[in-house]
Amino acid sequence: MPKSVLNKALCAGAAAWLLHGAALAEAGATFISQSVPNTMQLGKSYTVSVTYQNTGSTRWTSGQYRLGAQNPNDTRRWGADRVDLPPGVDVAPGALYTFTFDVAVGDQRYCDATMYARVSACDFQWGLVLEHQAWLSRGVNTRVELYDAPAVTSLAPPIAPPVATDPKAYTFANFRGANVLMQTFEDNRLCDHTAWLPEGADADAIIDNALAMGLNVLRMAVILPPKKPGVPSDWIAASPRYQNVCADPAKPEWGAETNSALLARGVIDKVQAFMDKADAAGLKVILVLDGYTKYDANCYWKKSFLDVRDSADALVKRFKSHRALLAWDIMNEPMWNALAFDCLHADADYASVVRAVDAMYNLVRANDGLHPTTVGEAQLPLLKYWKDISSFASPHLYVYATSAERDTLDQVNFVADAALREMRREMGSAMPLVVGEFGNADPDGDFNADYYQRFLDSLAVADRGFMLWSLSPSPNQQGFSVLTPEGELKPAGKLVQRGRWMPVVQQLYLAYLGYPADPAGLQNFSAQLAELAADMHARGLELQPNLGALDQAYQSEPALRQLLDSLYNSSSFSEIYTPERSSDYVQQIYLRLFNRQPDADGLKYWSDNLNYFGLEKSRAVATIFAGSLGAGSAQAKLDAASGSKKAAVAAAFTASLSTPQRRDCYTGKNAVALGRTLLAAVNADTDVATYRTRIDAAVNALCGN
Repeated sequence: MPKSVLNKALCAGAAAWLLHGAALAEAGATFISQSVPNTMQLGKSYTVSVTYQNTGSTRWTSGQYRLGAQNPNDTRRWGADRVDLPPGVDVAPGALYTFTFDVAVGDQRYCDATMYARVSACDFQWGLVLEHQAWLSRGVNTRVELYDAPAVTSLAPPIAPPVATDPKAYTFANFRGANVLMQTFEDNRLCDHTAWLPEGADADAIIDNALAMGLNVLRMAVILPPKKPGVPSDWIAASPRYQNVCADPAKPEWGAETNSALLARGVIDKVQAFMDKADAAGLKVILVLDGYTKYDANCYWKKSFLDVRDSADALVKRFKSHRALLAWDIMNEPMWNALAFDCLHADADYASVVRAVDAMYNLVRANDGLHPTTVGEAQLPLLKYWKDISSFASPHLYVYATSAERDTLDQVNFVADAALREMRREMGSAMPLVVGEFGNADPDGDFNADYYQRFLDSLAVADRGFMLWSLSPSPNQQGFSVLTPEGELKPAGKLVQRGRWMPVVQQLYLAYLGYPADPAGLQNFSAQLAELAADMHARGLELQPNLGALDQAYQSEPALRQLLDSLYNSSSFSEIYTPERSSDYVQQIYLRLFNRQPDADGLKYWSDNLNYFGLEKSRAVATIFAGSLGAGSAQAKLDAASGSKKAAVAAAFTASLSTPQRRDCYTGKNAVALGRTLLAAVNADTDVATYRTRIDAAVNALCGN
């Protein structure tokens, strides 16, 4: 090659590499979040999403910028190794983009084996790649458990459908609960199964703190005594996993008493005392019938259904008419426990567990045709086994996060969102659903409080009730409990306590400012109201978390007056209200809250109250809103529905600001205008669940997606 040609080629190559380097220098991507359930069924398709921010100076275009599968690099275990931007879509610098796509794993061999039969673990991780040039980000990993859970037919099919129940009773606002117990199987090396039940001062501490947190449901497991209390060596399989169930292998599982004596003294008397205390406090209780799993094999420490049938029958008959009883939980995590104790290998093993649980359901249903039933199962793919015997679903949902890896906290609500979405799909949209257990056992109390906030945000968006794991003063339960042994709330418990005020704060923001609360403002305002309520309680007064109670306490409580006046005196208030002329002010309030003009009588009533009867203008917004919520006329009910749904949409919007980037977007005049526009379109006929798409669109528009 002539020297001149060689020089030209070298120069051209150098220029190309310079351009390549410049392109890489201008390209950038930052992982924001991914929404993927942390458990999946083998072979089933799931919709997932991954969000990135363009942190470079060039626009992302289709065909160049893609999601790429990671861990391992370019794996096709999820069905494909690349996800493209749709044709015609480009992402501007600074904007967010969410890739939404379907995944399925068809073979467990693509993933890692676990200690459980028919369960594997897969790494879900997607980076952002500038194709043929460089990976701009490797993404973040979510560990997904993959279950091969077969379809089975029960040999003890339900004798009747489950009792129908009102779905409204299981929403985020209406169903707030906690699990109560003093120990678990892992703590129970002395095999005193009656020690699970709280009593005396422990029961008092649980109930007092449940009320302080605004809970209304408690879930309590009752270990049922078998017919013949046995020696562990009689029925524990010869495997290391089943050894040392009791501290003394020669000790009878339940002690030396007979079944009837154990049931009366150790179980029924304790349950009766707790139920009576709960009833006196206005709390409802879900009783879990626990302590059995299979007819045909002594697979692990829990006794079979036939061994506990008589005890279960006596318990159901005793408490089916108790005023505190809300529902029967047919068993705690039946399929998960069978899996954890290595009982599930063949399809027949799964069928055996279903048979035992269905048999217990039939016993309950034959005795009690009034109360709902549920099965508190763990893991999404296992819920399907209990759909036919559940009045409402109560799955257990735990999402991994640890203070040792603080970035795991940022993914909690996204994993929970995806799991809740798939649970709804699995159980059907018509079935009420609450999360029967959730929690975190990190030793950092403040980290745990942050975890609970993220998780509760997900529940608020999905409008699902919940039961904490757990509310217990027992030293054995301190990992997950939100209560100390001294009966004081931990940071996570205090956060839940503040949470009971958050719906009221959203109503105040809506009424006074016209837009959803920002996350920091919501926390701060709720904390101040919770502190005020605690102060009033210490003075022998009670402040309930509703607008009517705040309105009534406005004049007598200076701290509350100062808090509400801060909203009235804000610049945001003056942007939407002109209180100088009473009639104009009343009309503006009605339009803001109820999407209508007041009728003549209403306009005169409120104007006269402002002009002549001492209603302070700083209080009027809350007073009018509270009046609609408590009135009984047809129009008042429509007004109440309009205001309540606006507040619910506001709560869902705030909960959607679930990353630092999204929270940073919600600031300034444009954000305020967007929030007001979003709420202005909500009325009494709005379906809050389907309105979620508009909430998502608003957040995306706000953040430049």
